[in-house]
Amino acid sequence: MSRPLLDESSNPRQIVLLLVLAVSMVSSASILIRLSASPPLVIVFWRTLYGAIFMAAIGLVRRDFSPRHSSTLRKNMSRFVLVGVALSLHFSTWFQSLFLTTVAASVVLVDSSPLLTAILSSAVLGESLRRRSWIGVLVGVAGVVLLAWGDFGGTDLDALLGDVLALAGAFFLALYFIGGRRYAREIPITVYTSVVYLVAALVTLSFCIPLGYNVLVLDPREILLFIALAVFPTVLGHSVYNYLLTKVPAYVVSSAVLGEPVGAGLLAVVVFSEFLGPAELLGFCVILVGVAIVLADIASKERQHNLALDDPDGS
Repeated sequence: MSRPLLDESSNPRQIVLLLVLAVSMVSSASILIRLSASPPLVIVFWRTLYGAIFMAAIGLVRRDFSPRHSSTLRKNMSRFVLVGVALSLHFSTWFQSLFLTTVAASVVLVDSSPLLTAILSSAVLGESLRRRSWIGVLVGVAGVVLLAWGDFGGTDLDALLGDVLALAGAFFLALYFIGGRRYAREIPITVYTSVVYLVAALVTLSFCIPLGYNVLVLDPREILLFIALAVFPTVLGHSVYNYLLTKVPAYVVSSAVLGEPVGAGLLAVVVFSEFLGPAELLGFCVILVGVAIVLADIASKERQHNLALDDPDGS
């Protein structure tokens, strides 16, 4: 039996506002990463570690770490670990790509995950895709292709490697969204994210040590960048995504993430003077259309649900 598009407790207006907040916050990630002088894996380690600390602190204040959740936590710990591994691999591949290709190309390629997420959520979670949502996802992915077209046509090997790493990051991002949709609803989101972020930090640390990276960064500027990455794109971005994954299907959240290249691309123009060509600008518009289609489908489905409750005969 397929799951509905929206949980009964979901408020479509609140969902849209949270999606806008999350996309806005996540859009800053690529800029903050490029401003850092630390190796990409070191940045991943500190972003996820600080994120785990902040979410655990919020959970303690809210008293989310209660004994009644301990059995659920123990039962699903192995699954949470797998989600944390997927997050570490997503960040590790994507962060590296940002130093090899342009912000616009890297972000749009890593955000090409919605089609993968839609297919996986259908196969793994049994969530039926309405035709309008499929159209929105496909339109958004078409916009991603337009944005990345220029980079694919180049001969710069570093840029091409950056493209490949960003696409690998898209695959791991899809797995991360699927895991969040399946398991995040079983315990408070602060508990879930603090565990997943901590696992991601430990996995990334296991990459840093054999590669000889020094993770003890004491430069005040770098520490501020790490904290900013933890607060804005992680706590106010990824953590909000994880909450939304308990309310709507994974492909809906993943499609909204396609708005990230718009914000990141505009910020790259201001901070790094990375101007976009006609194809990229057209891709931005196409992505926005795809996101609008998916979000409109949420509101439409909820209106139909409310009408059915008001009038059982459907008249």
